[in-house]
Amino acid sequence: MEVEELAKELHEAGREAVMTQKTVVASLGLKTPAKFLEWDEIAEAAKEGRRIQARYLLAKFDIVR
Repeated sequence: MEVEELAKELHEAGREAVMTQKTVVASLGLKTPAKFLEWDEIAEAAKEGRRIQARYLLAKFDIVR
């Protein structure tokens, strides 16, 4: 699996966590954003954060599509 593909999937997993209010923000009783930003809408730094997570997971686990 490619880093970019996994990074986008991690972003989508984040969407599910936000939609079901299973996040740190929600656990603190804080309001979550009304709109979850699409991959193409987030800042490059946020994308790189997901890529870092993807690289780490790919190095640690045998992830296949």
